[in-house]
Amino acid sequence: MKIGFQIEHLDPARGGAETYVYRFGEQLLANGHEVHFIAASFGKSLPGAFTHRIMLRGLTRWTQDLRFARSADRAARRAKLDVVVATGRTYGANVLQPHGGTFRGSHRQNILRLGGVTAKGLKRAFDAVNPRVIMQCAIEGAQYAADPPPQVVALSQMVRADMKQFYNVPDERLHVIYNGVDLDRFDPKVCAAKREEARRALGLQDAQTCFLLVGHNFRLKGLRELVKSAARLKETDGAWRVVVVGKGNPRPYQRLTRSLGCGEWFVFPGAAADILPLYGASDVCVLPTWYDPCSLVTLEALACGRPVITTRFNGAAELMEDGREGFLLSSPAGTVPLAHAMEQMLDADVRAAMGQAARRTAEEHPLARNFREMMAVFEAAAAR
Repeated sequence: MKIGFQIEHLDPARGGAETYVYRFGEQLLANGHEVHFIAASFGKSLPGAFTHRIMLRGLTRWTQDLRFARSADRAARRAKLDVVVATGRTYGANVLQPHGGTFRGSHRQNILRLGGVTAKGLKRAFDAVNPRVIMQCAIEGAQYAADPPPQVVALSQMVRADMKQFYNVPDERLHVIYNGVDLDRFDPKVCAAKREEARRALGLQDAQTCFLLVGHNFRLKGLRELVKSAARLKETDGAWRVVVVGKGNPRPYQRLTRSLGCGEWFVFPGAAADILPLYGASDVCVLPTWYDPCSLVTLEALACGRPVITTRFNGAAELMEDGREGFLLSSPAGTVPLAHAMEQMLDADVRAAMGQAARRTAEEHPLARNFREMMAVFEAAAAR
């Protein structure tokens, strides 16, 4: 089949969606399919794939969004593809696989994380007249209302519920397919081989428990809530460190750690070209996210045999059981539950048992399973 992906930026260094699409393209090529990438930029080329560069024209972000969606549609039509996969908000796709979930669901969670009633009200009022919010909603609505209607892939039951609520997608066109993970690359033995060097580079002592947060959008990933929760553990004699990896601006959070008296317990190494050594250095992955359709980082950490602390706003949490592979929080709000979960993770025996369960859970979701389930959707879309 001729299969194309519409994605604004194809650069695995940017995040989970970009990494997924790039790796999925590799699998498609290995299985003899023709692969097309329709994007505004390409951070890494994939030998054998066709690329269609779309210029981001327009003086404002909302005009750029609209023109990209239209141009991506025209590029897909010119390529005469059997399957067009939209990973974001574009036109012309017969498979929707939005890695950011629904815009309306994400918007709801962004408002939820704001502190008071006044702040929430002001945010709603501003967004009601914000041209970019209006445009994003309009493009997304057009995707679901397309004729013929697309096959729709939700990355989790959480996202599926939003798709049902906001767009009433019928069950026969709505598929829940969780992300898959490379079990050979993300393996406890591979991590063990990288552990000593990686911990030394981060300045970690042997006895210190390392909590790892990976993400670029620090606000949405719950970094502020993590800092406030970790400050409750100051009386543990420095037995832990938190390593925060990503492209986000660390300065506001560094100021917060200093004001709470836990600045020396946090390490901000910036973005990482290779995340694997950081999994090796870590003991626990912590992601108190406000919204994550199905965190690829969570699956990678589980595959590495690392227990995970996350929230039920993370679709990947549906694959876990509270107290088995880690701990699941009902919300990032409130510092006591997260602090309590982190405190329990200071016990090496607890981490070891949960780490073994984590690997077993990850083994149920290999890349091959995701590929097989997605191909079934592609075949249904092509048949229409």
